[in-house]
Amino acid sequence: MNLKNKNYRKNILLLLAFGIFLLPAKLVFAENSATSSSSSAESVQETEENENSTINNIKKVIQEKKVELGTVGAKVRNERAYLAKVTRVSEETLTVSNYSGSKIIPIDENVLIKKNNKDAKVSEIVVDSWVGIYGEMINDNLSIKKITLYENDFTPKEKIITVGSIASIGKNDITINPRSEGKALNFSFGKKTNFQNYLGEIAKQAEFYEDLQCIVVAFADTNGNYTVSTIRALSTFEK
Repeated sequence: MNLKNKNYRKNILLLLAFGIFLLPAKLVFAENSATSSSSSAESVQETEENENSTINNIKKVIQEKKVELGTVGAKVRNERAYLAKVTRVSEETLTVSNYSGSKIIPIDENVLIKKNNKDAKVSEIVVDSWVGIYGEMINDNLSIKKITLYENDFTPKEKIITVGSIASIGKNDITINPRSEGKALNFSFGKKTNFQNYLGEIAKQAEFYEDLQCIVVAFADTNGNYTVSTIRALSTFEK
């Protein structure tokens, strides 16, 4: 009986000792689990905050670009420029005409007048010359900022396009027999006449000959004579 009691007490003491040993381990594990959970939560929160910050920055940049583009677009829309022919000149106004009709342009000290990228005077503007008008729309009114004088004549020229065979060709001119009914057409060659083979590639004038089928594009000059702008062979250069 005494032996049994001793063994029983011994077993009880062992269980208590083992329980006391396990208790700190459980506390440590619980603490570590809580710390790990807390760190994970903080990490997730930090990640979410970083993502939100990045998204907000992107939104901010997009909004700034929209405002910037909108401002540039508005500025472009407010600017106006057109080409016109001078019909009348005075000290304070300039009357010009183009496809949209006649316009009176006020000229004051704030209007820049340019010719060949240099400052010019109103007295240099002559009737029948061409000018570029540059301005800005302010309260639905065009405020003139600059007038550029041109030496070129931009008057629309009469154009003729014909297809036919070469009746004769010289150094400075060519005669074409059109495929359609009608008399032969005479054209002149100019310094800027473009000679092309049937592929549209650059060719030499000497490669063209009588009876060669061609397409001719020509413009009328001030005297009513037609100068060839482009002449293109419709077949290979083989006689």
